Amino acid sequence: MPRVLDPLTSDPLPGGRPPRPVGYLGDSILVRGRPGRDDRAAVAVLREAAAQLGWSVEPADPKSVVTERLRADERASSVLEGAWVSDYRIRSADGPPPDAWSVLALARRLHPEAATGLQLNHLLSLQPSYQGMPYYVSMPYYVSMPYYVSMPAASEYSSPGSGGRTPVSLVLPDPALRARTLRRRPVVVVPDTALGSHPWFQDPTTATGEVYAYGFRLGIGGDLPSAAPIPPANPLDGRVRSHAGHGTFIAGLIRQLCPEARIEVIALIDDAGTMPEAVLIQVLALLLLRHLDAQAGGNVDELIDVISLSLGYYHEDPDDAAEDAPLRRVLALLAGAGVAVVASAGNQATTDKLFPAAFAEQVSGLDPGRVPLVSVGALNPDGTVAYFSNAGQWVTCHRPGAALVSTVPDDLDGDLQPRARLAAVGEKRATIDPENFTGGFASWSGTSFAAPVLAGQLAARIAQHRLAPLPEAKACLARGWDAVTDELGWVR
Repeated sequence: MPRVLDPLTSDPLPGGRPPRPVGYLGDSILVRGRPGRDDRAAVAVLREAAAQLGWSVEPADPKSVVTERLRADERASSVLEGAWVSDYRIRSADGPPPDAWSVLALARRLHPEAATGLQLNHLLSLQPSYQGMPYYVSMPYYVSMPYYVSMPAASEYSSPGSGGRTPVSLVLPDPALRARTLRRRPVVVVPDTALGSHPWFQDPTTATGEVYAYGFRLGIGGDLPSAAPIPPANPLDGRVRSHAGHGTFIAGLIRQLCPEARIEVIALIDDAGTMPEAVLIQVLALLLLRHLDAQAGGNVDELIDVISLSLGYYHEDPDDAAEDAPLRRVLALLAGAGVAVVASAGNQATTDKLFPAAFAEQVSGLDPGRVPLVSVGALNPDGTVAYFSNAGQWVTCHRPGAALVSTVPDDLDGDLQPRARLAAVGEKRATIDPENFTGGFASWSGTSFAAPVLAGQLAARIAQHRLAPLPEAKACLARGWDAVTDELGWVR
């Protein structure tokens, strides 16, 4: 049940300040703690606050196989201390629908200390840009604006410089055909929309949409609840949905920059483009365990080198984004294990912080014990910063992100038609069909695509690193650190 936090009508933050407008699940509260060992004090105050408002609270999945297995594994449970969340659902027998923000605000007033273990389940959105202007899908940045979660992209208006997804032709062969033979392929993981059908991605050893971690299959249809709460598509609208092909486009960019990489795309988001924060946290936590187990067991095939995140959310109180918040905590643990994480800076043309990109460390805060998380803004083809790209001290660097060309599913076709068509002299002639992507390639814009450009560059550096084949923790940290600092030109 998606909601928009309205600063004009919602409960204030502690201290009386109005919250920032954000998207969140209205019936969900996240409780921090070890898997299967939720913060009891936090759960108690959550139930108390909900009861005072006439609602009840229950775990979203009380018999989760994933949680029970993690709980039984003391080592894994200990690793995820502070980096795991459990989803609790607020129920209403009758009366008004539940509102997680009202419950959270009351819990903070009743028991401020215990309530620190509670947080909203924010809605994260993918970060492509359309029409060259800020795109507010699931980012209700201005509460007076309509909420466009279920709106399709205006691809019929795509034109040079517009930024929208546009069919193009590409005559270059698959870059993997020129890939070098390596002792180990660098692995780039992309939590995003599904990897679609395309000739470049027929070999599962180089690109796959079936991703496993800690014995569980990740993504929609896997072992974790991962489907985003998206309003159903309009059955009367046959246009291509706003984010269709997003993950495939990202995979193509990484392939172009590092043909040797193994690309693992986790389908967490459907084509409308949003997902709950809890899903991302739990998936990243399982990827962390997979990577640590691979290091301990010397299983080089299960190591993870780079994670590319082209999604984000705005926080209702960005000045209170705690160091030990679960999303930041799990990213820090991945960084400490030698995994390079890149995150898109967002397309709202604002200096306000988009998370997780805003967790990025700046040069003055580099920690030699972990690979720096890097936030990435977008550049135009002429090298200027894209008009839509967010800005601020928290944006680490920029990479090409406007009018890029990459792969899209070759079965992607919508109901929009060419402006003109005819049959003459034995030929079928037409203008370009704006929604026929069966050629397999498109041009698209957004910081969503600037981030994987950097991810591909980092993977290319890791592929040729002197320690690339080694599974040990020190080797992972060294090659991840070197890749980031060398690519960004940071003095170590």
